[in-house]
Amino acid sequence: MLAPMGAGEVSMTMLSRGALLALLSSSLLTACGTTREAKWDEKPTQTEATADNTDAANSLVEEGDAAWAQRIDQSQLETAIAKWEEAAKGTANAELYLKLSRGHYFLADGFYAVAGDAEKRDAHYTAGLDWAEKALGVTAPEFVAASKEGMKHEEAILKAPVEAVPAMYWYATNLGKWAASKGFATKLKYKDSIKSTMLHVQSLDDKYFYSSPYRYFGAFEAATAGIAGGSLEKSEENFKTAVEKNPEYLGTKVLWADYLAKKQNNRELYEKLLKEVVEADPAVDPAIEPENKREQEKAKKLLANIDDVF
Repeated sequence: MLAPMGAGEVSMTMLSRGALLALLSSSLLTACGTTREAKWDEKPTQTEATADNTDAANSLVEEGDAAWAQRIDQSQLETAIAKWEEAAKGTANAELYLKLSRGHYFLADGFYAVAGDAEKRDAHYTAGLDWAEKALGVTAPEFVAASKEGMKHEEAILKAPVEAVPAMYWYATNLGKWAASKGFATKLKYKDSIKSTMLHVQSLDDKYFYSSPYRYFGAFEAATAGIAGGSLEKSEENFKTAVEKNPEYLGTKVLWADYLAKKQNNRELYEKLLKEVVEADPAVDPAIEPENKREQEKAKKLLANIDDVF
């Protein structure tokens, strides 16, 4: 007869089996995640370089910029994107690519996500990701070369210079939303790529786009707590830092409520943060007044459904 296991042996055996199952599940989910072909090595369609073509492209950019200034109106935002996309034909212009990436993201996140139109939301996240990848192709050729040679994204992205910070940010932001739309397996598949990109942004310019790395890691740590090594304490630290550094960006508190307060089951904090967003002056920084107004719409929607959350 075999001798019975001691309590410690049983615990270790169960732990080992649990860890093995978790590892296998993670590997299977990653393998099943949706995969996409990156656009950073995609070359623009060549057009004849004439003064007339250049003047026409510049005119389209100016028209797009004028519409972008009125982007609180969805139709003006769509006009801006259309003008910029027409101007982008046949050129490798990172600045224009970044305008398009941000434009598509704002249309997806600020309008279609609020309206509950998942199909159009995800289509614009995808377009925003495509343009961000093209911008990376222009601003971080060393990263692209390393990726083509088979280097893991987490290592290759470290070759991107400070000039590529905007492209990296909009890449990670759009990729995160795109991956989330495809389900847990895809989120898990791209988790490390997104995290390593934002860590590199943070190391090069932690103030970029209203302290975006802290805002991102606030959400990331909360979303992965209890699942993939995240920490609610680190989430809170990052959200607090983002708000302290850039209180004018209202989206931070919306994320804080929706990711951390919800996970903590803290209704009081959830309500407090969202009410502060609704009651804030969206024009405290005119450069992001449209974004702040859309964040206020998100906050109102979340407050209206608070009884469904808690």
